[in-house]
Amino acid sequence: MLSTERTKFRSMEPATSSPLPRDTSEQDPALAQSEDQSQGRFGFLKQRAMEKEVSVRNQILELEKKEERLRLVEERERKIEASFSTLQEKGNESDLILLMEANVMRLVLQMQFEQVVVAQLNAQENFLGSLHDSMMKKHEELMTELEARKNEVALISKTIDAKTCDLDMKVKDFDLKQTTESERMRKETELMETSLKQLEARENELRLLNETIQGKSMELEKKEVNFQLKHEAAARETEVKNKFLELKEKKLEEREQHLELKQRKKEKPAIRAETRKRSRLEYESPLSAEKGRYAETLIRPGKKQVQKREAHEIIYIDEDEPFNCPDPDFHDFNNTMSSFAVGQVWALYDPVDDMPRYYAEIRKVLQPQLSLRVTWLESLQTTEEPIPACGRFEHGKSETSSHLMFSHEMYHTIRGQYVTINPRKGETWALFGDWTKTWKSHSEQQKTPYSYDFVEVVTEFDSDRGIGVAYLGRVEGFTSVYERAAQNGLVEIMISCDEMLRFSHRVPSFKMTGDEKEGVPAGSFELDPAAVPRVYLKDAKVKEEKMEPIVLV
Repeated sequence: MLSTERTKFRSMEPATSSPLPRDTSEQDPALAQSEDQSQGRFGFLKQRAMEKEVSVRNQILELEKKEERLRLVEERERKIEASFSTLQEKGNESDLILLMEANVMRLVLQMQFEQVVVAQLNAQENFLGSLHDSMMKKHEELMTELEARKNEVALISKTIDAKTCDLDMKVKDFDLKQTTESERMRKETELMETSLKQLEARENELRLLNETIQGKSMELEKKEVNFQLKHEAAARETEVKNKFLELKEKKLEEREQHLELKQRKKEKPAIRAETRKRSRLEYESPLSAEKGRYAETLIRPGKKQVQKREAHEIIYIDEDEPFNCPDPDFHDFNNTMSSFAVGQVWALYDPVDDMPRYYAEIRKVLQPQLSLRVTWLESLQTTEEPIPACGRFEHGKSETSSHLMFSHEMYHTIRGQYVTINPRKGETWALFGDWTKTWKSHSEQQKTPYSYDFVEVVTEFDSDRGIGVAYLGRVEGFTSVYERAAQNGLVEIMISCDEMLRFSHRVPSFKMTGDEKEGVPAGSFELDPAAVPRVYLKDAKVKEEKMEPIVLV
């Protein structure tokens, strides 16, 4: 029975399986690592199974030994039975019978023990059989899992191969792009080097040109200074000649009066007339000769000489009275050379009616010559007279002007190449009194003298709403003190954006506190008399000043 079971157990032993053939093809490192891990796990399980198999074989050997002992026991039993039968036959020897009984009892006990051992061995064989079955099942599962892993590894290998091909293509594309980019960068670098060389050459040319311009500028400044000196010398010489001619004219007038008195004493009118004619011709001829000699330096009586924007151009304005300007009551509006600085925008007097309506930007202050180098600001709206006093302006010609032509500084803003000037809150301005939107198209409305309304600006300029102003009226008893006053029932009005040409010019002013003198209203303004026509000022005794000729460069 035991040999039958052992033969059955041995027939169930698995044949020694040869190791799986290894794929000698080149695989990915990650795939090879996964396969190594699977083979390591399978080797470990196989080693455990072999150890169990050795243990089972050892137990089988022990069972064979025990079976051999049982066989010996059975043979002894047969011998004992034979001897027992012999003893029975003899029936004589009781001691032998007792001994045999004792031996039989001992053999029975030994047989019982052997049966127990055999039962244990059978149970152990059953356990080992079930263990072997479970090991075989696990082995089959591991083999199935290994096949699945191999299939998975094969798929992963194919995916990796495909991705490797894509990567190779991308690497080739990248190398091609890198080569193209390098070539482009090289060409750009060559172009930049060429441009830099050209720029350096251009900078050298510009530096040389700048040095040449600086040299010429210094020469021009020297010539300008020499011209100013010559001009001043000529002006002084002209003044001396004018004084000399005035004295000579006075002497000639006295002599003429003396001759007229002599002629009146004569009896006959014809003779008296003939004598007067001869005397006048006799004494006027030297005067005509003197006047012809200095005709270029004289100004016609009753005319005022002023400068327009064209260099060296002189015009005359007919006036019945000599130019005069009353002094203000409280403040000094005069300017000195320290009042000017480069970059400032100032208002200059317009020769049309002597109001500060022209604008110029200071480029250089010529302190010794008491003059300034300026650039005129030309309006972008119109060039007709009178020129606009606010809006956008551009730079025009540059000239040199005497500091006496400047009235006051103007606040301005610069945007790009344009200069913007607009009335500001708190300033005082003059409006054209009879201005309408069709004023420019009706030349008969533009004849001088203009009529004016004086206003205080009460709001800042707004590009949508315009600007708010309040009317001003002169305070009696003062030369140029003005306070708020209603006009046509209105004190404040809004001037829209399309009516900004109504502004004539800004009038410099000082705001009064009321403590200056009795009768001065608090919050009123003292206006600059030089920026207000004489008809709008209080009648006052002023010192008449004869304007000397001014020639501007």
